[in-house]
Amino acid sequence: MNHADRSAGVWRGRQAWAAVVVIAVMLVWRALLMRDSYFNQDDFFITARATHEDLTWAYLFEPIAGHVIPAQMLNFWMVGNLAPFRWGVVAAEAVALQLIATVLMWHLLTRLLPGRWVRVLLLAVFAWTPLTLVTTLWWAAAIGLWPHLIFSILAMLLLTRAVQGAGRSWLNQLGCVLCLWAGLAWHERAVLIAPVLLALALALADDAAGWRRVPATLRRFAWLWVALAASLVTYLVVHTRITTVEGGTGSLTESLHITWEFIARNIVPGMLSGPWQAELQGGAVVPAHWVTAVSLVLAALILAVLLRRGGPARWWALLLVVGYVGSDLALVLAGRGGFGHLIGLDPRYSSDVPHIVVPAVALMLRQARPGLGLGLAALQTHRRRVLSIGVLTGVYLVGSAFGTAALVPHFQNVGDRDFVTTFRAELARDPNQVVWDALVPAELVLPLVGEDARLSAVFAPLPESPVFDEPSARLRLVDEEGRLHPVELDGSIPVPEGPAPDCGYAVTDATVRLPFVLPVSGRLLVSMGYFSNGESTVTVSAGDWSTSFLARPGPNEIWVPVPDLEEEIGALRLRADGGATVCVTRAAAGRPEIR
Repeated sequence: MNHADRSAGVWRGRQAWAAVVVIAVMLVWRALLMRDSYFNQDDFFITARATHEDLTWAYLFEPIAGHVIPAQMLNFWMVGNLAPFRWGVVAAEAVALQLIATVLMWHLLTRLLPGRWVRVLLLAVFAWTPLTLVTTLWWAAAIGLWPHLIFSILAMLLLTRAVQGAGRSWLNQLGCVLCLWAGLAWHERAVLIAPVLLALALALADDAAGWRRVPATLRRFAWLWVALAASLVTYLVVHTRITTVEGGTGSLTESLHITWEFIARNIVPGMLSGPWQAELQGGAVVPAHWVTAVSLVLAALILAVLLRRGGPARWWALLLVVGYVGSDLALVLAGRGGFGHLIGLDPRYSSDVPHIVVPAVALMLRQARPGLGLGLAALQTHRRRVLSIGVLTGVYLVGSAFGTAALVPHFQNVGDRDFVTTFRAELARDPNQVVWDALVPAELVLPLVGEDARLSAVFAPLPESPVFDEPSARLRLVDEEGRLHPVELDGSIPVPEGPAPDCGYAVTDATVRLPFVLPVSGRLLVSMGYFSNGESTVTVSAGDWSTSFLARPGPNEIWVPVPDLEEEIGALRLRADGGATVCVTRAAAGRPEIR
């Protein structure tokens, strides 16, 4: 088949229609799953942080957990400032990115296996594998994964075109370099694009045999390898000057344990549509032992057939898979090895593998006899081979349905959606409420991120514009489900009765001191009862800190949050501006609790 025929066969014919069905199933399936998912962890605090930042180079290249990801930071900034807490927008973005990657994969498979029905099955594996599901459902992870896959697949497609003589070779090679740069702007894992292209070129070097492929490939695309190497060196130098990565590896035994979990219990079942039964522990997916055993047997059988009956490039394709998986594993061990063996079971760190395994299998099938020359009667005619591909695709769909069901709804962040929905409804019920600032539940954002895990940071972009830690008569505490409750003090330290008869402490434009019976410290809530004959602005201070509230006529109660001043507080200072006298009849400090 000539190059024109290859191009024409991408979206024409029965195979193209079958590919459209595969893509449509993926699109509807993932869209429905994304619709019912929600923001989680990094989604909250990074987008909230973006709302307080100007769009500058310093912001774009600010290290986040050891990552320098300017394109992602731009994405966070746009969502945080233009579409805060609009899940439909980011869900559509994640699904659209997967759609683009899947369409590009079909183009690549068409170039590698023109006219072969098996490319439909391989496309289904890439589109439906549960291995990419967890990362897709988490928006921050999805925009780290899918752009990387898009640029990696596009680079492989351009290099394949260059090898096959389609279009101008120098333009295809320039496109490969640009894909590397664009991928690196999204995630550091894009450094693997360069070695992937080298392994792909070696597998496609049909005009050389054995190890002679290496010098032939290096000579043919010499300028491409120089440009890629120079790009990587420049990137690594700049990256190491901007940030450092901490994580470290564990012992050798622990590293071997992670390796087993990562390959045998994470990647292999995921590529074969599993896990069909699993225990979910946080971000880790622990497959049942029978799932691991069945997956390893199936993988061994498939690999044995491919290596025995595959085309001349089968060993180079295997080298591509082994090298890529090994690189992924090395990154996990170097950056996350200290977290224990469960890190090897986290699909986030293996979700990029399908975009390498699928083209690698296609490379093994290139120049191999249809049906792999197995001599099975059922595969001797074209119609029966097509039927067998259809059956295998259907089996993979069923397996993926069970594999997906094992992961949903655990990874859809249903609790996060419920919390935010309840919290927003509570705010809308009374816009005058003030919220006591505290850490959000760990299911939303882990407290490891410090101040970014506080309610005031996470929910700053809400359209309801909630107010936190301001003096108010309507101060509220948030419970674990997002509901707002009135407060009371737990273990309070009072202020003695004031000296003014029938007034307590008479606060005017002269500062009045309210001493506690015992010194207090830490982050506190002060409750004060007062009355006044007119409006007046009361300033409350302690040490270098101060705040103010509007005292209203009549008897009232006010709650005043006091930050941790890192020193003991013996008294509060009050002063009123406005001409009216404010009589403070009682005051006490303590820790807030739900009334």
